Amino acid sequence: MDTTMEENKETSQHAYEDEYVILTQNNELFLKGDEQVDRKKLCEVSPDDLEDKISELKDAFSKLQARIEETLAGDVTLEDLTALEDEIENSEAIGDYNTLKKQVEEKKSDLTEKETDAASAEEEKGEEANEAAEEEADDEESPAPEVSETKTEEVEAQEETEDEEVAEAADEETEVEVEPQQDEEDTAEEEAEEEQEVVDEDDAVEESSDEESPLDYYKEIVSKAQELAKQNDWSYVSVELDNLSHRWAEGPDTGDEQVKKLYKKFNDIVDDFEERKEQHYAELEKKKQENLETKKELLEEFEGIVSNETWTATRRVSQMKGQWNSTGPLPNGKGEELDERFEELLDTFNDHKVDRLVQKRQKEEDNLMLKLTVLEKMENVAESMTHETENWDEIEERFEDLTKQWKKIGRVPKEKSNKVWDRYKSAQDEYYDRKYKYDPDHQSKVDKFTHKKEKIIEEAEALLEEEDLATAARKINKLHRRWKKVGNLPQRAEDKLWSRFKSATDAFNERKANNQDKISEQEEEHYQQKLELIDKANEVKHTDDFEKGHSQMQSFMDRWKKIGPVPRDKSEKIWKKFKGAMDEFYDRRREHFKEVKEERKENLEKKKEILEKLRELGKHDDPIEAVDIAKGLQEEFKNVGYVPIKHKNKMWKEYREACDVIYDRMRAAKSGDKFDQELAKADLDPEDRSKIQKLRKEYSQVKKEAKQLEKEVLQYKEKKTYFKPSNGGNSLLDEVENRIEEVEEKLESKQEKMESITQKMDQIREQSGD
Repeated sequence: MDTTMEENKETSQHAYEDEYVILTQNNELFLKGDEQVDRKKLCEVSPDDLEDKISELKDAFSKLQARIEETLAGDVTLEDLTALEDEIENSEAIGDYNTLKKQVEEKKSDLTEKETDAASAEEEKGEEANEAAEEEADDEESPAPEVSETKTEEVEAQEETEDEEVAEAADEETEVEVEPQQDEEDTAEEEAEEEQEVVDEDDAVEESSDEESPLDYYKEIVSKAQELAKQNDWSYVSVELDNLSHRWAEGPDTGDEQVKKLYKKFNDIVDDFEERKEQHYAELEKKKQENLETKKELLEEFEGIVSNETWTATRRVSQMKGQWNSTGPLPNGKGEELDERFEELLDTFNDHKVDRLVQKRQKEEDNLMLKLTVLEKMENVAESMTHETENWDEIEERFEDLTKQWKKIGRVPKEKSNKVWDRYKSAQDEYYDRKYKYDPDHQSKVDKFTHKKEKIIEEAEALLEEEDLATAARKINKLHRRWKKVGNLPQRAEDKLWSRFKSATDAFNERKANNQDKISEQEEEHYQQKLELIDKANEVKHTDDFEKGHSQMQSFMDRWKKIGPVPRDKSEKIWKKFKGAMDEFYDRRREHFKEVKEERKENLEKKKEILEKLRELGKHDDPIEAVDIAKGLQEEFKNVGYVPIKHKNKMWKEYREACDVIYDRMRAAKSGDKFDQELAKADLDPEDRSKIQKLRKEYSQVKKEAKQLEKEVLQYKEKKTYFKPSNGGNSLLDEVENRIEEVEEKLESKQEKMESITQKMDQIREQSGD
């Protein structure tokens, strides 16, 4: 795991993360869950053993899933489903628990619905029986005696049945105790008794048939058929329905229409059941065929592993073994041969696995030595850093290279894994502590990132006091995104700040969960505020003052953004309304400016015509008269109106240049300066004229400076005359002479510059004349 500040490939809070689990920096493996709920801790595992542990837990989930699917495929009760839910909740495995729970819940819902339907059917059956009893009572001529007689007969029949059962039990006991040579006699007696029982039962049925009406007889058969048809014990139900069919055939003859309807109902029940049974067995056969194909594929893959001698595929073979055992039944006669072949391959693989484990152990020992060597180098790099260190880039490159080497080295023996890992963490911490202490640039970067993250934490903590929870909830999500964008810090500092940030966000989420009603009220309040903005936007969208309307619409948009969130189910709808009003305004505004654009194109052509007239005035024989004419054209130019924005600056520049020529010629004519008069009369482009004028100003400035230097030379030469000649030398005289030489050099430089400027002005005139 990388703890460097510069790398951002992994999130700072987790050492490992995938679809189902996270591994914390403390080597604790958790199932993922909602942040509002405590995550389920599976175990503690070191990074070196993480891959094997995850594979083991995923295999456990596969077995759990297979067991649950097999249970759900058979007959289950609500108690069974409750036990499955407990098993899921208490299991320690890695996989899609949501899907498993959903399957059990759906089965539970179906079973509850079926029980409700069965209860309803029982109630209907009871009502029908009551109605039949009432009808029978109405049809009887002398109810009391017959009822009494019937009861007496039923009691006698029950006593006879009990006597027969007692006799049968006695016969069975006697049969156990007799000598072997009496078996044939006992068998004969038993057959005679059974025949007598059948005769007695037939007599009882006939008596019962005499006692009850045909309609009740057939109703009872239909009722039993209905109850049986709901069950999924296909063999048992088929036999019982067949018995009921025989009973119907042996029942009393009657031409009653109700009996005919009951017969049709009975046949429909049987047909529906047979159709369900056929469908069940067809699906069962299909599932068996799928299971066969699954085992064939597993067998083919296993044979490939063995033939290619991929003895390192321990994890995959373990998964395949779990899949093989969890695969359901196969078509008759297909499974035994496949199982034998799979066991053969498994034995072959396990034989080679032992050799590979020995090699693996040796490899882990070698890896341990390599890691310890790298760790020693990392510790030496950290200890070498002092306040005199300058080659920080080289040190950082070397330490990162050692870190990469350490990560590339494979696993070490499991019992030494944690100790090596702790030493690696200590080396990392020592390196970054010393680097922070002695490297100003690194210290500055760490402080910068720390400041940013502390600011984010302060904002998160401030949200705990925020009254507008709806807006705060959106802000907390943005803070999480900002946190990830800030660079990582050394791990200890990162963990400390992350713990503080997470505490703040967790506290806010808890407050949010406990104040959902208040959040809903605030979102509704924001909704009303945004509806008011929509009304205002609808009023402004019809205005013809597009500049003012644009300003108002921008103001509405700013206020819209500042108002907090609204209920999610209303958010998109009101945004479309608000945006619709703005779009309508800006569509009208664009159409308006299309017309303005055409108008400005026309204005551009008009101004170009005026510019041509002003340029002609720049060549007028009478400069003073030209100014009088130009004033009218200037007024006309200003009154034309706007031109396309991309031509605005160019047009204004050309206008100023043309006017400058006219007014410069007028000023030159009035000043009497020969150079200015010649320049005014010269036929020059405005750009060349402007260049000459700039050079002329520069020439005048240099000339002024040269005259000043000439005065200084004369002053120093006059001072020199005050000194008398002396053979011993005079320091003051020497200083005056030196000063004269310096000023004369500067004067000469100014004169050369004046000459150069004159040449440039002559060159521009010549090029313009060409």
